[in-house]
Amino acid sequence: MINLNYFVPLQANILIVKMDLSIVSPIYHGEKMLDELVRRIHAAIQPLTDDYEIVLVNDCSPDDSWNRIIDICANDKKVKGINLSRNFGQPYAITAGLTYAKGNYVAVIDCDLQNKPEDLPAMYRKALEGYDVVSARRVVREDTFLKRMSSAVFHRVYDFLSGFETDKAVAEFGIYSQKIVKVYCSIPEYSRSFVELIHTLGFKKTTVDVLHDHRLEGESSYNLARLIKLSYNSIISNSNRPLYLSVTLGLIMSVLSFLMAIYNIFAKFSGLNEVVGYTSTIFSIWFVGGLLLFMMGILGLYIGKIFDQVKGRPVFIVSDTINI
Repeated sequence: MINLNYFVPLQANILIVKMDLSIVSPIYHGEKMLDELVRRIHAAIQPLTDDYEIVLVNDCSPDDSWNRIIDICANDKKVKGINLSRNFGQPYAITAGLTYAKGNYVAVIDCDLQNKPEDLPAMYRKALEGYDVVSARRVVREDTFLKRMSSAVFHRVYDFLSGFETDKAVAEFGIYSQKIVKVYCSIPEYSRSFVELIHTLGFKKTTVDVLHDHRLEGESSYNLARLIKLSYNSIISNSNRPLYLSVTLGLIMSVLSFLMAIYNIFAKFSGLNEVVGYTSTIFSIWFVGGLLLFMMGILGLYIGKIFDQVKGRPVFIVSDTINI
């Protein structure tokens, strides 16, 4: 059955020849790292199997990543190139790679080489034991203080709002069975976060401890603004608990207002002297007004997600493919 949520050259998937392993890597600002990435993946996987492919998904990187992918694919038929029509974002680039991947198991690894391809063999052997999800658990993170702190805060808030227990040391780097890849790709959610969505699917999971490395070139494209936006999207897309909290907060404010009204009536008839303060009045107005705007904003985010979903626009659009 054709899934209309993904606009891809479907004729490429009419005859699918399965292989042992696919390695998918979303590429953004990766021009200077691609040769080293491919070399190290080959070195790590060749002792395990000759039946594998490397799928590089260019997420409309502003540098010369796509032309570098073209050159690599011309000399190495095991490397496949996918070029998205515009920048969709990492989860969508991963989804594109998973859609085209033919391996019985599919590995996902970033192009910055902070996740080391040398860890793939241990994860692959673990997957062959019967696990559908084998995630790399970073025992030491080579990230900036801001990124480590923002990650810790996000996971605490996300766990509270979603009811799940996530591990801040686990990210996209992992190996996934074709079974879970098919389920993931069949979910027609427009707003998606790869790690959180995989977490909700269930199946048999485990982790492998790995060491996190320094970024090979440049800096991460995830600045504070992008991290905040990613956090909003992940929480709103995977949990409706903020709506329940808004209702609870509104109920608490209503009860407090009722109690204040009772107190004022009692003070009026008991002759208590009350001095109406300008500061407290303004503070109350601003507090209640801010609270209302906050709750309306939460509701607006959910409505926005519904709006994006019902439009039915493609999760990703592929403009070019190589060796596929």
